[in-house]
This record gives sequence, C-alpha cells and structure tokens, in this order.
Amino acid sequence: MTTRALPAPKGDFIGPEGTAHLATGGEPPLLVAHRAAFERFAADKARGFDGYWHHWEVAEGLRAQIARWLGLEAENIGFLGNASEAIMRVANAISWQAGDNAVVSELDYASGRYALASLKARGVSPRLVPASDWTLSEDALLEACDGRTRLAYVSQVNALTGQHVNLAKIGDALAGSGTVLVNDASHGFGAVPVSGAHADFTVFCGYKFSLGIHEGVLAWNRSRCPDFTPDGVGWAAAEPGNSPGDFRIKPDARRVEYGNIGHLGAYLMCDSLDYLESFGIGAIADHVRRLSGRLVEGFMAEGLDVMTPIDPPRRAGNAAFKWADTDGFLQRAAQDGVLVWGDNGRIRASVHLFNDDDDIDRLLDGLPRYIR
Repeated sequence: MTTRALPAPKGDFIGPEGTAHLATGGEPPLLVAHRAAFERFAADKARGFDGYWHHWEVAEGLRAQIARWLGLEAENIGFLGNASEAIMRVANAISWQAGDNAVVSELDYASGRYALASLKARGVSPRLVPASDWTLSEDALLEACDGRTRLAYVSQVNALTGQHVNLAKIGDALAGSGTVLVNDASHGFGAVPVSGAHADFTVFCGYKFSLGIHEGVLAWNRSRCPDFTPDGVGWAAAEPGNSPGDFRIKPDARRVEYGNIGHLGAYLMCDSLDYLESFGIGAIADHVRRLSGRLVEGFMAEGLDVMTPIDPPRRAGNAAFKWADTDGFLQRAAQDGVLVWGDNGRIRASVHLFNDDDDIDRLLDGLPRYIR
C-alpha cells in the first residue's frame, strides 16, 4: 500500500486549523471523517435488531485491526470503558496472597499507581520505583521485582515525562517469572509501534494518539499468560449454561466485556486506524520523534527543567518540562493560539501526524513570554 506524505493535512481534522494544537497527549481533535462514521452509527441504531447486531460486526472488525497492529489474535482484544478499568480487571484477576508485591514507577500514571496501592487491603505491598533525573531505569524496575512480585505495571510512553521505555527489555526479563506485566500504551498506540508480544497484557485508551473517543482496550497475550479469569461476569462475557443460573465464561478476551461496549467509539476508531495506517506507523513515529526532539532542544535552550529524554528512541510524541504556574502558561499560550497541556506541575506539548514545524516554531517563539 502506498503511504501518504506527512504531515497530515490539518483540514482532515475538526478544529485545529489556525492553531498550534500540541495537546494530543490530553485530547486530540477528531477527524472530519468521523462525522460520516457517526451518521453510519446513527443509521444502524435506527434499524432496530439488525442495526444493533451490525454494531457488533463493526466491533469485530475493530478487534481485527487492533490485533494486527499489536501482532496478536483478534479474539484476544477486549473493549472496556477506559484503560483504568482494564488495569483493574487484570489486578483483580490475580490470586493475591499476603506478602506479595506489585511494582510500578513513582512517575507512572495514577491509574497504575492507584491500582497497585489499592492492593494494600489484601496484604500486598506496592513498590514504587524511584526515578533519576525524571528517568525510569528499566534495570531499577527489574531490580525491584522478586519472587513475590505478582504484577508489574509500566507505561510504554510515560504520560508525565514523555519517556519511551525499552519494553522489550522489561518483558524479556520477566517472561516466565510468574510476574504479570501490564503495558499501558495509552501514549504510544497510534504514535509509535506497539507490540503485544512483550507484555502479558497491553491496555490503552482510545482518545489520545489513536484519535478515537473515551474508550478502553485490553489486549491479552495468551501465549505468555494462558490463565486469566476476571473477577466478575456479565451477559456479554459468558455463554448460557445448562440452567438459568449456570454460565460458561467466554474463552477469549471478550470475557472482560460484562455488557455492551462503546459501539459509537468502535465506528470512530475503525476510521481512525484506517487513517493512521494510510500514513504508516513507522513514518508517524519518525515524524513525531523529530518534532518532539525540536521541542526538547528548545526547552533546554531556555534553561527549563526538561523531563523528556533527548535520545530519540527514549521518547515519542510528548515533550515536557517542570513548571509550577501551569494555569498562567496555558492562558498566555492560548492567547497566541498555542494549545498545550498543563497539570501535575509540568507543561507537556504533544505532537502527532498533523503537526508541522510551524507549530513547533509558534510554541518556541512564544516560550520566553509564556514563562515570564
């Protein structure tokens, strides 16, 4: 397939023309094509029984798309309300014993840190791995794991700092150890290649670099983790048994889907992934790494406390620096039509396939005024 040239036209998106939209790590614009996808969803919803089952046919197509991206089987893709729910599905499926532990970086996203902290009630010790100069060392994370580590959570691309970890190194080291590895790819999927082979479970939200809306995905690597029974069940997660009170849990990742999934989100994400594939994920990764590199260099030139690594393989689409007055920065930048993200004591600029050098120039040219 012939791939399209980057950057993608801003006219393909709803809203970003006239702005330097550098906020994909929080909320990206939707595609113009999503208007037609919504109309297809609405038309199917109006068709009653047949339309409802077509919703599920669209979802099955999306499973196949995501599986192809991750290198997994379509039946091992499950849909949930958000990535946080997917993380807890995995955590609650483990038969925890008092004295077990779970490992996460102190800089990782709250969904992972809070999920592991909630296990204290079961006698489980959460181990927060300290960072050095805003960087998580894969070796430090692995050294925190021992024979009682039942779960390790890591974000392939860190939401706070933008660091891209070496997931293959972590996954290879933990393979066969009895430690379940969860990769949160929310800031990676759609921006850089994400492989489902390196973790037991890959989770991500659909509304960031994958250009969808607020949905969650759980991908189960059954060759690495053959046993996974979520805590709980619903009509969509099981098949009828021999009596009204009996059931058989579904054999694949659909066992996490207790009821109806986000059907509208499936229509939209199908179009999103088609769109991203038309450019090629490898080309998108090169594009966002080049632009995020310009941002990191520009932040460093201003003497800011930069949180994102300069080495290209160690970052993806996010570039961040520590900053206390995030509200003031956001307001001053927005007056110039520059949209970034500011929370957790830092400013984060995110680039995606529709961003270009002019967007980077607008932020860096205004940066001395925004940090006054």
